[in-house]
Amino acid sequence: MVAVISGPKYLEDIDKAMGTLRQEIIYKKVDRDIDILEEQEMLKSMDVHLIILDMASVEDHRKVPAFIRKLDAVKDNLRFMIIAPYSLSGHDTMNDLISMGIYDIIGQDDYAGSHILSALIELYESPSTYAKAIKWDKEVAGKRQQEKDFINTGEGRFGKKTTDVITVEKDKIVGTVVIAVAGVMSRIGTTHTALSIGKFLLRKKHGVAIVEMDHSDAFTAIEKAYNNVERKKRLFSLAGMDFYPFDPTTSVSDLILGDYSYVILDMGPYATCDIPEFRRAQERIIVCGVKDWELIALDALLKAEDKNSSHKYLFNFCDHETFKFVNKSMEHLSCYQGAYNPQPFEENDHASEVYEVLLSHVLPQIKEEKKSFFSYIRKKKLIKQHKPILLKKAALNAGSEKTDFLNFLMIILIISVVVIVFVYLVTHTTLFTGIKAYFRSIVN
Repeated sequence: MVAVISGPKYLEDIDKAMGTLRQEIIYKKVDRDIDILEEQEMLKSMDVHLIILDMASVEDHRKVPAFIRKLDAVKDNLRFMIIAPYSLSGHDTMNDLISMGIYDIIGQDDYAGSHILSALIELYESPSTYAKAIKWDKEVAGKRQQEKDFINTGEGRFGKKTTDVITVEKDKIVGTVVIAVAGVMSRIGTTHTALSIGKFLLRKKHGVAIVEMDHSDAFTAIEKAYNNVERKKRLFSLAGMDFYPFDPTTSVSDLILGDYSYVILDMGPYATCDIPEFRRAQERIIVCGVKDWELIALDALLKAEDKNSSHKYLFNFCDHETFKFVNKSMEHLSCYQGAYNPQPFEENDHASEVYEVLLSHVLPQIKEEKKSFFSYIRKKKLIKQHKPILLKKAALNAGSEKTDFLNFLMIILIISVVVIVFVYLVTHTTLFTGIKAYFRSIVN
């Protein structure tokens, strides 16, 4: 049985969705300025398993967390579905809801239409997870607002720059980034690396999904090994990440269109993996080893791939001297020395340092720009760190970057000419003789 607290805007879609799902609505409160704490007393006595709450209909949304806590204290297995405007993203209220485990949130633009029918049905049948709801978190919303501010105030085709203090050193990465991890052979640490990368991204407050693309039953073992696993349809959640066990019907494209910031594909051994899917990923990582038999497998892979320079090679359990030797033999290929990280679900500073470099092309980076002498002479330009997934944008900028360099040389040339002319006039002409005599008379 369902209770609905909503404004008139979404009522029709709510009725249709519950009718389609064959769920009976036994209570409705429809208004625009509802005192949510008054409704709480009414709902305590009702036998409901789901409350649909439209945040825009509440007079003070700061009361919502207290409303949910009090009902949770007297009712078991009570579920909440929240309809919230995106303008509340990052607000303390939404942060409280996420911390309470309320993840079933349907976001709406403030001035958008009222079409939430399909979203309601989908959310009812497939409850959300922390990895999907993390975008409402206060810290995440702050980062995204910073990115949005850059897009609105940046230079060139991104808009007009209004501040010289902060430079966002990135192009906007739109949508979901796919990271594919494969191994040169089985049991080389592919799944371990995928989990470790996922935890690294989660600590940066990104929503992460990890997909098992190789039928190894590794994810089934992970699911059984932990007690705090939340099982859902087609997936399970653990440690803040969503895991999709191997399923031949799983479509990576569906996950890309979802709420995740990053999707990590655990491809298994490269020789038997879905190579076209691997090559479609924005970041392609091959886990390697340095033992004799592991290097033989790597050599075979390099011959098959013709030393593909777009792949990144991560060497696990490798000391510094051995890595230097292997890296030299890999010529122009991108090689990285893995950190010792026996527990992928635990924070590891050394592993984080490696992943910061390994994934730098797909991580948003913000840094403070230092002022220099020439910053006062010419207008500052945005420092853009182009990503492999944005090479087309980089190509579009190539012409403008050449123009900027020529403009800079022109400024230097003009300043040099002015200085030379001034020195010549002072030392070789009588133009300044009268001025010199005037100042001498004042001194005397």
